[in-house]
Formats: sequence, C-alpha cells, structure tokens
Amino acid sequence: MNNASKAPAGPDVAGESRDGDSSPGEPPPGEFSPRWLAGSIVLAGLLPAGLVFACYLQQGFVPAGRCATALVMPISLVWIGLLVVTIWNAGLGRFRSACIAFGLFAAWSILGNGAFNQALISWVEAPLVADPHPEFERWTELPAGYPGNLPIDAAVTLGGSAGLALEDFEEVYSEGERIVSAAQAYHSGMTKTIITTGTSSDGIGNPSEVGRELLVSLGVPDEAIFSIEGENTTQEMASLAAFLDNPPQEWLDQVGPDAREQPTVGVITSAFHIPRAIRLASNNGLDLIPLPCAYRNDQTERPFLASNLVPNADAHVLFGLSMKEIMAWVLGR
Repeated sequence: MNNASKAPAGPDVAGESRDGDSSPGEPPPGEFSPRWLAGSIVLAGLLPAGLVFACYLQQGFVPAGRCATALVMPISLVWIGLLVVTIWNAGLGRFRSACIAFGLFAAWSILGNGAFNQALISWVEAPLVADPHPEFERWTELPAGYPGNLPIDAAVTLGGSAGLALEDFEEVYSEGERIVSAAQAYHSGMTKTIITTGTSSDGIGNPSEVGRELLVSLGVPDEAIFSIEGENTTQEMASLAAFLDNPPQEWLDQVGPDAREQPTVGVITSAFHIPRAIRLASNNGLDLIPLPCAYRNDQTERPFLASNLVPNADAHVLFGLSMKEIMAWVLGR
C-alpha cells in the first residue's frame, strides 16, 4: 500500500527519447550523427559528379578527366568540404551555422572562379594596344598620343621576372615575358638600348644582373644593356630618374646626344603592373611609354565548360595579383 514506491510516469530511462519529434535510435536535432554526415558527403558529391558528367557530354573524355583532376586539388576539396558542412548543419537544424558555411562556400566559389578573376585582372591591367600592333615589339610606329619616332632610346625592363635557380644558373620566372619581349624589341629595331633593373635584398641574384645575362644569351649585345638598382618599383623609378638626369657617356654614345635633353624611354613590365609603374614614374618626373606584356586577361573566345565553375589555384593567383595592385593604388604606391 506504499504509494511512494511507485515510479512517476515518464519516458523510460533505458533510452527512450524525451523529444517526441525524434525517432527511436536517432539523435535529437543538433547532435552529431555519423549517418547524416555520410549522407551529407553523398549529397555534396552530386555536385562534382555532375560537373564531370557535364564536361563529358560537352567535349568528351579528356575534358571530363581534367575536370575530375581539378576537383581533387586542395582548393576544390575545400570548396566541396564547405558544401558538406552546409548540408550537414542544415540537416541537424543548425541553420545559423548552415548559413555561415554556405556564405563561405559562395565566397570560395566566386573568389576561386576563373571568369570572375579574369574580369578583375582586366580592370587592373593596362589595356591591350591594338594599333599599330598588339605586340609592342612588332610596332613599326608609336601609338597615337606618344610623341617621337622609333627606335626609342631605351626600353626599361623591370626586375622580378628572373632569378637564380642555382649559382650561375639563371632562369626566367612566370613573368619572364618581360625578358623575352625586351630581347624581341631590341632585335626588331624598336629600341636602341635596354635598361635592366632590380637589386635583391640579400644581394644574391640581383634581377638587373640576371636580366643582363639572359638578354645576352638571347643575342642582345652586352654593350647595349645598362643596369640600375632598386629593391622595389619605387626605388627602381628613382634610380631611373637619376640615370636619365645624368646619363653615362657610354649610353649617350649609343643613343645619341639629343637623348640627354629629351630621351624617349619605354617601360616593359607585366600588364597588371604597368599602371603602378607609370604612376611611380610620374612621381619621379618621368614620362615613360607603357610597354605591357605577359597579359593575364585571356581575351580569346572559348565555349563555356562545366569545369569553369570549379575553383582553382590559378584564379586565386589572379585574385592576389589584382588585390596587390588595388592596395598599392589605394595607398598611393
């Protein structure tokens, strides 16, 4: 007759859930679920599988294989991982976390997208001159708006395009088109001399010296090459101003005495770097002819391919280059 000994009515402590919405054996909303994690991975995997299949339908096996390769690269794995986290959190009812993860997924999709970064770098780069010829080393005359005649007195090729792979072993970097274009400009008769620039902060492999060696290997006479110092573009332009203010006699012997008063000088550098180079030249009282090369903005018309949606390292490189130049412009450098 002891009623106190009776247990109160309620859920069984043996494992019955207090949440009426949860099925037996399943965790309540918000708790870790290995089964749902696996399901999130499968659902997210539909995106890369669909992209590979779409590439196959568009252009065949080889583009599909390239798309699959791009999808297993670290940048793409982060992209897919963010989608997994989005689906997983949404399935567990963590909608705030799901929105944050989806925002990161969307940002990664845009910042790693080739088309977006092509548009961004095209805004940063100097415009491609179509007249008299897209390749400046094939100019037969100066473009409208630039006084003077060809050949110009000097083409300044900025450093940062080459270095030492080993001691006494010079190689061009990704910006090596600066060296090649300078050599082409000389051999085509567009410029009388070339001025290389750049000083390494550690004194090893000075870009001006490496540039000279590579130009000589490309058939440019050593006596037609002159070098100036500078650890960055600001210092290089200050050195160039000092060089032209008091040019060495050896240079005047090559270009003629008239160059002492009003030299015609162009600057060869990557297209994305031209605006900053011209701006810094102007700060030093120099009026240089821009000679852009190594364009990153691919203006060739190509059909859309599903793999274009996959974030990639090259697109991130373009984004970094663009932001570097934008920040330099904001800071007045």
